[in-house]
Amino acid sequence: MIDALNEAMSVVQDSDLPAPADRARIRKASGLNQVDFGKILGVSRLTISMWEQGKTEPSGKNRQEYIRALRHITDVRQIPWEVKGE
Repeated sequence: MIDALNEAMSVVQDSDLPAPADRARIRKASGLNQVDFGKILGVSRLTISMWEQGKTEPSGKNRQEYIRALRHITDVRQIPWEVKGE
């Protein structure tokens, strides 16, 4: 499953990161709290919180992994990547 996800999401662009409010919405749709999502990504709960508030932005490998995880959630849960009109 991880290989399929990596193959499907092999090219991730910087512009592919949704707005902070959408980041939190997507994570919550997965049923994961910030602690567990952080463990999956190898970052702290505080880091997830800062990304979701827009206080900091992920970079490098963390950014790519974060985008991949969010994309996977939206694909599996069939939820929109971004909320239009809000």
